[in-house]
Amino acid sequence: MKFLNPSYLVLRTFYNNPEKNLKLILQDFLKKENSIHNDSITRTVYGVIRKDNMLSYVIKNFSTTKINKISSNNLILLKIGIYLLIFSRSYPDYAVVNEIVKIASIKSKKYINGILRNIARNRDKTENMIKNIQDLEIKYSISKPLINNLRIISKNLEKDLEYLNKEPLFHIRTNNKIIKFNEFKNLLLENKIEFKEQKKFKSLEIQKPGKLIKKYLNKRYFYFQNTGSQIISLIAAEFSNKHALDCCAAPGTKSITLNQIRPNLRIFANDINFKRIAIMNKFLRENSLEKIQIFVSDITKPAIKNRFDFIILDAPCTSSGTLRKNPDLKLKINDKYIKKNATKQNEIIKAVVNKFSNTYVLYSVCSFIKEETEGIMKNISENKKTEIIDISEILSFYDLIYKKGNSGFYLLPNPIINNDIFYLSLFKIKP
Repeated sequence: MKFLNPSYLVLRTFYNNPEKNLKLILQDFLKKENSIHNDSITRTVYGVIRKDNMLSYVIKNFSTTKINKISSNNLILLKIGIYLLIFSRSYPDYAVVNEIVKIASIKSKKYINGILRNIARNRDKTENMIKNIQDLEIKYSISKPLINNLRIISKNLEKDLEYLNKEPLFHIRTNNKIIKFNEFKNLLLENKIEFKEQKKFKSLEIQKPGKLIKKYLNKRYFYFQNTGSQIISLIAAEFSNKHALDCCAAPGTKSITLNQIRPNLRIFANDINFKRIAIMNKFLRENSLEKIQIFVSDITKPAIKNRFDFIILDAPCTSSGTLRKNPDLKLKINDKYIKKNATKQNEIIKAVVNKFSNTYVLYSVCSFIKEETEGIMKNISENKKTEIIDISEILSFYDLIYKKGNSGFYLLPNPIINNDIFYLSLFKIKP
């Protein structure tokens, strides 16, 4: 179980710096370590964060020491141990307990050993206790603002919370400038890499991308893009004419997919962040996608000519719709963070409406929070300069489950296509 200590070190870094992005912490660690246990480390780290509140609840019920008196290092070790004992079940109980105790400090070994062995001995009691949790914040380890916002749009709140609490599946699109879709599928079959085809999206779904990354990522055969994000490019491809602007473009997958579908369309990709645009530029060149023209500017002060017939406005947001692959956000997103993002989104969309005319704009966010979705679009939809466009037929064609709002559409969880939750609103700025 050589993945345990690295998992502990990553989690310790995160819990000591909760404002930091867990994915980046993990990526930096794995890059330095280059361990053969990367998959196990990743699964353990994300698993513990995904179950954080629930794991704390179990500790409270088995520890005689109040949880706020337990040292942060011991809390992390207990959470890892309980996660592996109750939720993973991939390793013998004695091995989990022994290896966790080895990591603990000398004075903590007896305490850690006692709690974990007690939980292992009382597995049925522990599982029944977990099963009977009624508090959704504990049961799904998620903040109250997220529960309240999801409740507004959800047809089955607990089912959707369960969906957002699962490990993600990954979608990939082939770079057809380098390899054709069917050729790549055959390559995966030959190498016994399992996938599910999402036929309408012309993309593939992968459960364990590790082998795929090692074998083909450097060859630039594919890139990752969730089906929820792909629909943005598919709508843009249908409504664009000659010139399209992706105005918050980095890391660039929406522009790339649009280019793959409409190779003759002139695409301009903009972002305010120079470093992110530089990474995108490198990616485009390495993938033979030179036709996408990129530049750096602040879209709230656009020094851009009014030449576009379609604008993708995939605004920066809380990313609440991507909790499966960003489980740390379940506990981070609060009212202050929501307000900060909504303020920026308002600035961006108003600048676009004031600057451009006679063009379609697709406003999108990977969020289900009202302030970032219908709250942003309310003033835009009431503006006589704009007209909301119905995209329900397109969404239905791609088997997306949606809830229609006053100004746009929430893409709800669909286990068949495994999409992240998005909000989309297509509108036209009149001449």
